[in-house]
Amino acid sequence: MASPRVERGFTLLELLLVLVIMTVLASIAIPQVAWLLGDRRIVRGASQIREEFMLARVDAMRQGRILMIDAMLESDTIRVRPYFSMTDAVNAVDQTGSQSALLSGAEQAQITPVIQNEEQIREVKLPEEIVVRSVSVVSAARAAEIQQAMLSDQVSGYSQPILFYPDGTTSTASVVLSHPVHGQITVKMRGITGDVTVSDVGPNP
Repeated sequence: MASPRVERGFTLLELLLVLVIMTVLASIAIPQVAWLLGDRRIVRGASQIREEFMLARVDAMRQGRILMIDAMLESDTIRVRPYFSMTDAVNAVDQTGSQSALLSGAEQAQITPVIQNEEQIREVKLPEEIVVRSVSVVSAARAAEIQQAMLSDQVSGYSQPILFYPDGTTSTASVVLSHPVHGQITVKMRGITGDVTVSDVGPNP
């Protein structure tokens, strides 16, 4: 007569041992995964800035007008928008065939620059925990009018505008993105050619 088969399960001690091992492995793996995700976010943010630069350059040429990119410093927000000068405002009034008196005499002084239309501002959000640390723009003579018009924005926390011209040229500029743990990365644009390069991730200063 065959003896009955005895099925053996896990003891409480074995289950506790498995749980301890899993906890130790998780404590090692989770920070590594979080580190990799954070590192990828800052690289993805730089790629996002690079793509916006390239898109703005193409749009400026296609639309035949100056486009600007600036950023709220120490935040995750950049914005893309067209620039309208006083000349644009005068031409717009002239083309309507009305209010022609604005173009002559003392009333001409009442025309003010139309810098932007709120509906034409496009905001872009960077990945989580990625902020714009700084924006540096090389001064150029033809940008003086626009930079002067944008001074009020800089007082409110926005950076200098990076300009994209209808002829395909741009400002020479650099944007530094930062992550509190994973360091910073720099996106640079060359004004004559519009070429954009991205640095390696480095430590925060």
